[in-house]
Amino acid sequence: MRNQFVQLALFVAAIAGFVVLSIKGVDTLAYVGLVTPVLGAAFVVSRLDQRSDAQDQALSVITSQTNGVLTARIRTAVAEALAEHRADGSAPIVPQPLADGGGLNKAPF
Repeated sequence: MRNQFVQLALFVAAIAGFVVLSIKGVDTLAYVGLVTPVLGAAFVVSRLDQRSDAQDQALSVITSQTNGVLTARIRTAVAEALAEHRADGSAPIVPQPLADGGGLNKAPF
C-alpha cells in the first residue's frame, strides 16, 4: 500500500510539474527526460517488491510442506513396507555391503 501511495504521489507531482512548466511556456523536454526514469524506477521497485512477497509466501508454503511432513511420510512408508514384509513371513531385511565395496564415499567410476 505504501508503494502505491509513493507511486501516486510521484505521478501527481510529475503531472503538476509538467502543467506548471507548460503554463509558464518553458521547454518541458528536459523535465520529461528527468521524470520518466524516476517514474519507471518507482514502478519497477513496486513490481519487484510484489514479486518478492509472492516468492516469500510460496517458499513458506513449500517449507511447511517438506519440513517434518516429508519425514513423517517416509517413516510411514518404510513402516508399511516392513510390516508387509513381516506379514509375508519372509526373512528379515539385513543390509548387505555392495559387491564392489563401494559406498556413499566412493566415486561411481
